[in-house]
Amino acid sequence: MNHHTSLCNSRPTNNIKPVNEVNHRNGSSNSANTNFHANYNQSSNPSNPPSTNVQLVNELHDTEEDTTILYSQSTESRSNVLLKTAVSQVGSNQHFIDTNILFDEGAQRSFLTQNLANKLNLQIEGTEIIHLSAFGGEEKNTRHLEKTTIYLKTDAGHVLPIKVLIVPMIATPLHNHIRNIDTQNGYLRGLKLAHTMTQQDLFDISLLVGADHYWDIVVDHIVRGNGPTAVKSKIGYLLSGPTYSTKTNTSKTNMFNVLISHKDEEYNLERFWNLESIGINSKELDEDEDDDTYITAYQDRSIEFRENKYFARLPWKQDHDELPTNLAVTKRRTENVIKRLTQNPDMLKKYGNIIQEQERREFIERVDETAETQGIIHYIPHHPVQKESSTTPIRIVYDCSCRQSPYSPSLNDCLLDTPPKLNDLTKILMRFRANPVAITIDIEKAFLHVGLNEDDRDATRFLWLSNPSDPTSNLQTYRFKSVLFGATCSPFMLNDTILKHLHRYNSTTATLMERDLYVDNILTSLQNEDDANTYYKEARTMMKEAGFNLRSWTSNSENIRTLAKTENVLDKDINTKVLGMLSNSKSDDLMYQKCEIQLRDIVTKKEILKHSSKIYDPLGILSPVTIRTKMLIQDLWKSKLDWDEPVPENFKATWINVASDLEKATQIVFPRYYFSSNSTSTQFELHVFCDSSPKAYGATAYLNNGTKTTLVMAKSRVAPVKNLTLPQLELMAAVIGTRLASHVKSTFEC
Repeated sequence: MNHHTSLCNSRPTNNIKPVNEVNHRNGSSNSANTNFHANYNQSSNPSNPPSTNVQLVNELHDTEEDTTILYSQSTESRSNVLLKTAVSQVGSNQHFIDTNILFDEGAQRSFLTQNLANKLNLQIEGTEIIHLSAFGGEEKNTRHLEKTTIYLKTDAGHVLPIKVLIVPMIATPLHNHIRNIDTQNGYLRGLKLAHTMTQQDLFDISLLVGADHYWDIVVDHIVRGNGPTAVKSKIGYLLSGPTYSTKTNTSKTNMFNVLISHKDEEYNLERFWNLESIGINSKELDEDEDDDTYITAYQDRSIEFRENKYFARLPWKQDHDELPTNLAVTKRRTENVIKRLTQNPDMLKKYGNIIQEQERREFIERVDETAETQGIIHYIPHHPVQKESSTTPIRIVYDCSCRQSPYSPSLNDCLLDTPPKLNDLTKILMRFRANPVAITIDIEKAFLHVGLNEDDRDATRFLWLSNPSDPTSNLQTYRFKSVLFGATCSPFMLNDTILKHLHRYNSTTATLMERDLYVDNILTSLQNEDDANTYYKEARTMMKEAGFNLRSWTSNSENIRTLAKTENVLDKDINTKVLGMLSNSKSDDLMYQKCEIQLRDIVTKKEILKHSSKIYDPLGILSPVTIRTKMLIQDLWKSKLDWDEPVPENFKATWINVASDLEKATQIVFPRYYFSSNSTSTQFELHVFCDSSPKAYGATAYLNNGTKTTLVMAKSRVAPVKNLTLPQLELMAAVIGTRLASHVKSTFEC
C-alpha cells in the first residue's frame, strides 16, 4: 500500500493537506535566527573527539508549530555547563504567574513567547522591524514582531518593567542540570537561588532577558568555588558555568539554533491554492486501488460489531519504534492545564464535567495501575479549546503528537496515517443546492461512539483530577474505551466504521448518506416532503442500531424541524455551519463567514496572505474578487519581498482596495436552492463558459432548467509568471472549462 500524510485533525479533507515536512535551505530568506544558545558539556577528554549528527526536528513537546529547531547532537565525555536560568513571578499590572527565564547578555533584545503573552492577556504596544542573521551566516532577514511590556517581581517586592518582543518560541527545552548541584555544602550554602531545585528533566524557556534589561536585574556580587559561579540578582543568585563534576559521563547533549520558519504562512498559501484547485485538478479522478484494498482489509480484520456497537483496532505501523510511556511530560502538562484552568473556575468546572460525562457514558474508564497489562502503556497530555457552539462550547484536545524527548516517537509516529476516503466537498455542496428540501445532520460525538479494541486501550491513558472540584487533589489515571479525537488515524477509523455500517443496508437512504457524508456531518437535499420524512426516519433508525445518534438536524422543511424538535435533536442555532459556509434553514439561504480585515499602518506579505487565505469559497462564487488577491500575491512574489518586510506604497494601496471588497463580498447572501420553490422541472442543462486575459483565466458553470439559469461553480487562476500569448492562455482556460464540466457532470451523474 501507499503511505499518506496525515490530515488536519480540526477539519480533515481529501484535497487540502497540511505540509508536515520542513525543508532546510542554507541562506533561505524564509527563516532567520532569533538567537543562539548552547547547553553543552565541557570536554574532560580532548583526545576523545565527539560524534556529531545534525538534524532538523519538527514539533517538540508543546512548542508552537511555526518554529523549527536545528540540532547539533554530540556524543562525548563531558561535564555539565549551566546557563543563567531562573523561575520567578512575571506578569501584567495585576496578573502574575511563575515563569521560566533565561538570562543572556549576548542578546541585544529581550523576548517573550506568544504562549505566555496569551496567558497574561498582554496589550500589544505596537510592532518593531528587526533584522536577524543566522549564526555563522552573512545574510540578514527582516522580521516584523509585536512588542509589549511585562513586569518582573523582585525579592524586595518591587516590580521591574521589561520591554519585550513576542516570538512563537525562544528555544527548545534545556536539560535541567541544576538539579544535580549540591547547594547544602561549600560555597553555595545558604544562597537563595533564582532557579530553585526541582526534579524536572527539562526547562521550557518563556522569557529571555537580553542585555537591554540584564543589568537592571543582575547586581555586582559574585560567588566563586569548585563548581558553577553564582551571580547575585534581584530575584536570587543565578548559577552559570562548568559544574566540574568528578565523574566522567558519556552522554548526548545538544547545541541548538532557534529558527523562525514560516510554516503556517506556507501552509496557508498551499491551502489557498489547493482550495482553488478543487474541481479542476486532473488528478482528482484517479482512484488508488491500493487504498481501496487496504480499506477493505481494515474493515474486515480490524472492525467488529458486538454489543450493539462497533469496535476498531489502532492501525499500528509494522516495526515502529518503541513507544515510551510519556508519563513525566504528561503529568507536567496536565498540572499546567489545571493551574491555568484554576484561574477560570467556570472553565475548570466545564472541563471536569466533560470528563465526568465521558466516564458516565463509558467513553473512558479509570485505570487500576496496580493491575498487570501486556499491551503498550502510553500517556497523552490534553488541553482545552473554546468553540463558538451551542452544543460543544469547549472541546478537550488530546496531543497524540507529544514526545517524551526530541528523539522519542509520539503515539502518532507509531500509527499509520492513512487518510479517510472522504467525499468531495464541492460535490456535496452542489448536491445540497440541487433539490427543494434541504437537510443537514451531525453525528453526535462520532469518534467516541466507535469502541477501541481492548488490546489498544492502555496506549491512550491520560491524567485528570481525582476530585474535579478540588484542583489540589491527586491525579487519577484514565484510558479511552473509544476512538479518541487527536490521533492521526482517528478520522480514518471513524470513516471506515461508518462506511462498513452503511454497507449493511440496501436502501436509498443508506446510499444517500454514504454519498453525502463528510467526516461526521451529512448534507443532502431531497425532491419532496415525503422523501424527506422517509429519509429522517430511516437515517435515525439505521445509525441508532450502531450506537450513533444523529443530532443537530436542520431543514427548510417545517415538518422535519417539528420531528427533530419532538425527539430533541433539532439544532437551535439560527445559522448552521455547512462545510465552512453558513446556512439559514428558515430563509433557505447560504452565506459566508464574514471576513473582517483590520488594516495596519505597516502592511507585509504575511499580513496579506493571512487575510486572503481566510476566504473560504470552494464553489468560486466570489472569484471576481478573490482573483485580485491571487494576482496581488503573485506580484508580491515577483518582487521577492520577505515575509515581514513592509510592502511598497503601490502594493499597500492595492491591498487596501482589495481588502475592502473582500469584506463586502463575504456579506452577500444567496439562495441555497438553484431554482424557485414552485419549479416542477427535474431536467436541466449544463453550460460552461471560459475566457482569459493577459493576467488571469478561468471558467464558470451554469445550470438551466428552462425557466431560470443559476451559477453553480467557478474557477479562476492567475496567468503564469512566464509570459504566454493570449491564444495560449485561452487554451488553458478551455482546459479549466473542460475539467469543470466533467466535475459538475459527475456530481449530478448526468
